[in-house]
Amino acid sequence: MSIPVIGVPVVANTFWVSRLIASIDYPVDDLVIINNNGRGEFDQDLDNLVKMKHPNIKRMKVVHMPANIGVAGAWNLIIKCYMNAKYWLICNDDVSFKSGCLKLIDQEFENPEMGMVHPEAGEWNIGTWDCFAIGENVVQSFGLFDENTYPAYCEDADYIMRMAHRPIVKKVGLDKSFIHGYNEPIDYYEEGGGSNTGKSDDELGKKLTYSNELNIDYLTRKWGEGWRGIQPNKLPFENEERDISFSIYDLNFVRSKHTGF
Repeated sequence: MSIPVIGVPVVANTFWVSRLIASIDYPVDDLVIINNNGRGEFDQDLDNLVKMKHPNIKRMKVVHMPANIGVAGAWNLIIKCYMNAKYWLICNDDVSFKSGCLKLIDQEFENPEMGMVHPEAGEWNIGTWDCFAIGENVVQSFGLFDENTYPAYCEDADYIMRMAHRPIVKKVGLDKSFIHGYNEPIDYYEEGGGSNTGKSDDELGKKLTYSNELNIDYLTRKWGEGWRGIQPNKLPFENEERDISFSIYDLNFVRSKHTGF
């Protein structure tokens, strides 16, 4: 038994992802780092990191993006590059696994109907998206993530809306979970936690706040006013010709949120 793929987008530094890798205590076939920095600030450090031998990881790779493609873009790239995987475990770089967490995730996917596993239940008991596993059956039914949510935030909420009227088999909350930042996940958010990427760069933090506001407006247009209470319209943009997995790349909208790198 093994985790087919762990995918980790990175933007700010190598500190967190190094800690994540060190916490892996269960066999992993492929670990891929999506370097979303786009400025070459730590390319060599990442190259050196993936050259290291790890007793539980068969293969490690880093993909250096020429520019930041956003969270949804990085998540989609992980799925596309390892399209034959049974499922994909996608994590923030500032996550580190508690002993036994990865084994429990893999065991859940012994159920052929399993769609998603969220090790942490989160405040609303619907699962957090700082670390989640998504099955091939879910991608087949609901499609890839909406890249209009570039650069970050709301990509997870959009996907939750797709599943609101078409429930899937999922596991929310495991006995063994993970650390987010320096804290337990619940403490991370209750104590004013947030993106460590944004915290590392004040200017970037401002841009992420701005884009978040635009992305919230975008989801309202896509799913209606009820989306924040998980009561979205049944079809995106209330268009009967569009399936629940429909997505289109609005170039001008995405350009309006460009991070500058």
